[in-house]
Amino acid sequence: MTLLAGSLTVAYSSENLCNKGLRPFLTKWHPALQVWEAERPSNLSPKAHEKNCSEEPQLRRELKELNQALEQYANALAVIVGVDPS
Repeated sequence: MTLLAGSLTVAYSSENLCNKGLRPFLTKWHPALQVWEAERPSNLSPKAHEKNCSEEPQLRRELKELNQALEQYANALAVIVGVDPS
């Protein structure tokens, strides 16, 4: 997920943010997490159940990557509107 030089507009950046960032991540992980959460035994806390998920490390890695990409988009949008991104 990268911004294309010369294509910095709010609309373009917002569309990229949704279509290349948030949507793929949420489409993959939201249903999987709903299924996993529904299977939680009543004697196990949600946090403990989350840690038992074999896919949890991959989810965390992808979430970290998404966070880095979101930071890029936030910085690009700041530049577009003339705000110092730092």
